[in-house]
Amino acid sequence: MPATSSAGVSGPRHAAESWVIAGLTLQTLGVAGVAAYAWISLRHQGIGGHITAATIRLAWHSDIHTRAGLAVLGVGAVVYAVGSILMARPYVSRPATLFIAVPAAAAVGMLVLGGLALIVALVLRAMADNADLPLDFGSFTRAKRPPRQ
Repeated sequence: MPATSSAGVSGPRHAAESWVIAGLTLQTLGVAGVAAYAWISLRHQGIGGHITAATIRLAWHSDIHTRAGLAVLGVGAVVYAVGSILMARPYVSRPATLFIAVPAAAAVGMLVLGGLALIVALVLRAMADNADLPLDFGSFTRAKRPPRQ
């Protein structure tokens, strides 16, 4: 007979939820760290948030060719993979699957989702350019204050 808490949730189910929540938190931190670094480096380079092929190429080369960029990308990928391991922990019993297959699937999934997001952004931008839609990816730049007199 399984032990139940006062809320009516069984013990093993509550334990699995804790693993999943911890894993999702780590995955979010891994992706958010890389995204924040990319956003800050793009703004620092004066690109202003315009999404074009040249911007993506510049961001890719500037992030890959610096030690800080490589470190952020690597740490973000490792944190994301650890989050995936935590999420799979209650459901996977074989250590080889947990520590090899799950992180590999997480890395491939992260790359696929990033590629899909890039394709969607480029399609939206192309639609905005061709159909005169009021869609501007450059509007995320901060407005400058007028100089004080």
